[in-house]
This record gives sequence, C-alpha cells and structure tokens, in this order.
Amino acid sequence: MEPTHPFVPLPDMDRRTLLRGAAALPVASAVGVSPAAAGGKRVVVLGAGLAGLTAAYNLMRHGYDVVVLEAQNRPGGRVRTVRDGFQRGGHAELGAIRIFETHEYTLKYVKEFDLALTPYDSGERAYFMQGERFRQPAQGTPWPLAGFAPGEELDPGGQILRLLGSGIAQLGDVFDPDWPRSVPSALALDRHTIDSFAQAGGASETLRQVFYAQEGRCGNWNAAAVLAMEAIGFGTTPQSIKGGNDKLPYAFAKALGGRIKYTSQVVRISQDERSVTVGYVDRTGRHEIRADRCVCALPFAPLRRVSTDFTGAKADVIRQLRYFPVARCYFQTRSRFWERESLGGITLVSTDTMAGRIWNTSSQQADPEFGMIQSYMFETDALTYAGYGHRRVARMRGLMDTLLPGIRGQIVGCVEKVWQEDPWAGGGWGWAGPGELAWMLPAMRQAAGRVHFAGEHTSLWIAWMNGAIESGERVTREILAA
Repeated sequence: MEPTHPFVPLPDMDRRTLLRGAAALPVASAVGVSPAAAGGKRVVVLGAGLAGLTAAYNLMRHGYDVVVLEAQNRPGGRVRTVRDGFQRGGHAELGAIRIFETHEYTLKYVKEFDLALTPYDSGERAYFMQGERFRQPAQGTPWPLAGFAPGEELDPGGQILRLLGSGIAQLGDVFDPDWPRSVPSALALDRHTIDSFAQAGGASETLRQVFYAQEGRCGNWNAAAVLAMEAIGFGTTPQSIKGGNDKLPYAFAKALGGRIKYTSQVVRISQDERSVTVGYVDRTGRHEIRADRCVCALPFAPLRRVSTDFTGAKADVIRQLRYFPVARCYFQTRSRFWERESLGGITLVSTDTMAGRIWNTSSQQADPEFGMIQSYMFETDALTYAGYGHRRVARMRGLMDTLLPGIRGQIVGCVEKVWQEDPWAGGGWGWAGPGELAWMLPAMRQAAGRVHFAGEHTSLWIAWMNGAIESGERVTREILAA
C-alpha cells in the first residue's frame, strides 16, 4: 500500500526541483556484507510480506537456514493483486500500486527477478468539491471554491508548494540514524499533524481541503513523517509491474521454495540468551520452531495478538502504533468513457466526498479497450464507506454517477477491500500522531534481544513497497553483523 501522488496541480518538474536537496541524500546500499560462515544458524521469519521475503531471501543467499511462517495462504501481505471476477485479463491492485524511479530497493529486485514495468499514462483530471464538478481553471483564474484566504484562490497549488517547501527545509538529514531527534526543527515538526502544520502556516480550510482532495484525508498524520516521505518517496515516473505487482512477492517465494510455511499463525515468541522459540498453529495443530534469530515482519496490529516477552519502549510501540483506515473499490468498465471529456492519467477526479480520489489504472491492463477505475479512500472516508456494510458498493456506484458521469451501464466487474477489516493487517499502514515519531521510529527499528523488526512501519518510506524491502535489507545486515 502507499499514499497518493504528489501534490497537483503542480508540475512534477517544479516539485522535484523543490525536493531535490532532500531526495538527493544517499540511499543505503543493498546488502553487501561478505558471507560469514553461517554455521547452520537458523533464522525464523514471521510474515511473508515484502519485508519478510526480502530478509529471508538475503539470509538464505548468505547460507542461513531460513523458515518463513505466514498466516495466509499466499505471499505478499499488503501487496495483493486480484484477477478473479474481471474480464479480458483485467486485474486490480488492492494494496501497493505504484513504483517510482526513486524506489531503488524495489527496482533492484524487479531487475533481479527479470520483471517488466509498465508506466502509467498522464492526463488531466476533474474536481468535485463543495458540491460542484469543475476542471482546473486556467492560470490566473480564480478557483470556484468559497473560503480561500486572500491570495490562495488564484494559485492553490503554488501555495501548497510553498508551505511544503518550508516544512521540508526543516527536516535536516532524514537518514541520520537518530533523526528526527538529531534535528531540533524536525522535532518541532514532530509535534504537529499535517493539518496543524498547514494551519500554522496560514492555510485556509479550503486550501487544506484542496490538499486532501489530492492526497486523501491525511490531516492527522505526523507532519515530520509526511514531509520526510514526500521528500524521498516520490518521483516523476509512476510505474507498476506488468501483469500485477504481486509478481514480485511470488518471485521471492519461488526463490525461497519450501522454506515458506503458509496458513501458519504465530501465537508465541519467547527467547533466552541463546535462542528464540516461536510457537505457531497450522492445520495440523500447534508447533514450535527454535532458531538462533527471529525476524518479526508482522504489522504490529496482528502482533498484539501474539504472546511475547517484550518490555519497555518496544512493548509500548507495539501496543500504541495505529494503523490507517484505507479502502478501495474498483470497477471494470466496458470502455474508457472518460476520455470523451479528455480526462486521463492516474487521477480522474479529486473530491471532497466519501469517494476520496477516483484513480485510473486502465493503462496497466492487458486489454486496450476496457477500463479499470477505483475509489481510493483514507481515514474518515474509508470508515464511512465501511460503515455502509453490505450496501457500500451500491452506495459507491451511486456516487460514481455524480463524480464520473457516463459510468451508468459501463460496469462489468467489481472488487473492494477495506484494510482495517483485514485481521492480518489492521489497516493500510502504520502511522504516528503528533509527538510520537521521535520515540516510535527508533523503538520500532530496535532489535529486542535476538528478535529483529522489519516492515514498512520501520522505514521512512511509510506504506511503500520500497520501505518494506529497505527494512528487510536492514535486518539482514543486523543479523550478519551479529
């Protein structure tokens, strides 16, 4: 899973110019520790998402005896591609959806497993805000929205860019091991949500709603975390893996072979000075694995149901880290009817409604005529959608009639996913509130004895595949060094 695209209506080149100083910071190199004599040492990896798969794959290549326990019957975790129910080879990404050229960790394994990439197309979007549907006004023309502060209505995108630039300038070196505690101005950002940061910068409620129509309802996120992710996470060329992003975790799984035990739910983690013991339940009953080290790549939400002996900040962060409500509702259509009004690109409609953003993944489909669109919902939008229960897809179809006229009679397939209802995820991704990042980030990354922790929540690339993979390489280095 990952957040939405950079803040438009800003040109990508302008945005990258602003972020270049932060984005140019060196990305940690791939696992490069010389293979030590593994001596038959065993590592048990908990979770076959991309973080766990990356760690298991690299440890295997360094000669370790690796066992992966996965509660579900598939690899990938929150990388989930669905094909059933769609015509002409259609597919929908219910989790992670894009890869940018800046995602060096992801691209390394895309290349290693010889996977092809397909770029998304580009185009213009529509807006539906304050009950009206409109296109982005020409430069110098006021936006047709009430409530802007003086000077905002002619160029809301430029105002957002300046506000973000002021925050990014306060981040310092986000790759410092002690960040954000090492940078006083970053610590000040840590005390803000992105919404309170924008308010402090003078942004009106209307300007903030334009921002959320582009980014989704992320106003309660920690400002330092959001700005750091913006500085390093985005690029100019969004792509996805041809045929579905789940081809990457399945490539890892194929390389690992029989080392993955599916439908194996972890129920206990204990350790002493010499080993780690993991108890798990599968279809045949309860079992234990004893290993020299453990990689815990489980999201903290399901980890809370596991009996552990963690103490201090590690126990606190496992208990307190929240998971962001996220939902998607996809519709496959007979045609790409929106092209008749010259709409295109990833985002077709940015809204202030429950639907959030209407995204378009038609360019990633095998069939050149059928369309594939989705409503991508964050936080209150996702919670409202989920609250409609068995009526939620029907409610979304009705809302689509307003947001994307012409859809009636077009729908030939549908799939939806509410991530906060998933027992193995608990939400789309981990997120820190105001004042939490400075203590949570090191606590999430810190090993607890012989147990090492991976997952997008331990990375600066929150919610991205790149963050999960980076964390898998980090714990590999930790174990090799140990």
